[in-house]
Amino acid sequence: MISKWMTKKSFLIVISFVLTMALFVYASESSPSRQSSSVSVQTTSNTIGNVPIYVDMDSQLYTVTGLPEAVTLRIEGSSSSLLTVVGNGSYRVKTPNLNELGTGKHMITLQVSGLPSGVKGSVSPETVEIMIEKKATVELPVSVNVNRANLPGAYKNGQALVSPARVTISGPESLINQVEKVVANVTVPENTKADYTSSVAVQALDATGKPLALKMEPEQVQVRVPITTNSKKVPIILTTTGSAGTQYSYQLKSDAKEVTILGAQEVLDKLTAIPVVVDVNQVTKTTTQVVKITLPTGVDSINPENISVEVVVTSTTPETTETTQTTQTTQTTQTTRQ
Repeated sequence: MISKWMTKKSFLIVISFVLTMALFVYASESSPSRQSSSVSVQTTSNTIGNVPIYVDMDSQLYTVTGLPEAVTLRIEGSSSSLLTVVGNGSYRVKTPNLNELGTGKHMITLQVSGLPSGVKGSVSPETVEIMIEKKATVELPVSVNVNRANLPGAYKNGQALVSPARVTISGPESLINQVEKVVANVTVPENTKADYTSSVAVQALDATGKPLALKMEPEQVQVRVPITTNSKKVPIILTTTGSAGTQYSYQLKSDAKEVTILGAQEVLDKLTAIPVVVDVNQVTKTTTQVVKITLPTGVDSINPENISVEVVVTSTTPETTETTQTTQTTQTTQTTRQ
C-alpha cells in the first residue's frame, strides 16, 4: 500500500516537473517575439521641412555665403517623443563655430541639437560648402530712376526727392568692392497729375547694372516725385471767317492778348501763336461775341478756353455813296452861281 502510494507520488512529481519545464521553454521562446513586436510598433519617424539654419558666427566680423536658406530634418523615435519634439520646437539645425574656421572656403557638416534622449535626427543636405569672408560696411547716396511713361502728355516730373538720401550697405568685402551705385526705381502710376510719393526698395548695382546680394539699411526709402505741367504762353491771332456782304468790313478787338497751352513739350516747342477764328456771317453791325478757341493738334488744354471779341463793323452801302455824290454836286453849283 505504501509502495503504491510512493510510486503514485513520484509519478506526479515527474509530471509536474515536465510541465514546469515545458512552460519555461514556451515562455522563453515567445518573450523575445513579443518584445520585438512591441519595439517595432513604438519606433517611428517624422520629416520636418523648411528648417532654418542657425549660424554660429560673429556677424559683426564675418559674412558667410553658400548656406541653403532652409534644410529638411528627419527625426526618429517613439511616437510620443516625436510629438513632443514637433510640438515644442526644441530642435535646432546649426553650423559648427565658423569663427574658428576663419576666412576662405570650407566644407562643413550641419548639426542637430535640442533633441531629447531616444530621438535621433539627420539633416538633408548634411554637408555644405561655404565661403567665409570679412564683413565690410559702406555708406552711399541713393539715386532715383523715375519711369514717367504713364504720365499724361501735358505733365512732366521734376527732380525726385529721396529720404534718407544715403543708405548703409554691408556684406562680403568682395561684393562691397563691386558696388557702383545705389538706386531706387519708381514708376509713376497712370494719369498722375499731382506730386507722387512712394516707399521704394533700394538696390546696390555693379558696373553692369546687376543687383548685388548685400544688406541695405534701410531697405526702403521714401521718394517724392514732383509733377508739373508742360505749359507755354503764346499770343492769339484774331481772324474772321465768312461775311455778311462785300459792303461790310470788320475790325476785331479783344482784351485777351495771349493764352496758356498745355501739352507734350515737343508740341509746345513748335507753337508760336494760336489762331482765334471769329464767324462774321450775318454780322451787319458792331457786336461782341464769345468765341471758343479750337485746340491745336497735340495740345491737351488751353486757358482760357473762351474769349470775348468785339466785332466792329464798317458799312459802305451804295445808297450812302449816291447821297454823298448828290450833296457834292449841289455844293459845286451853288459855288459857281456866286
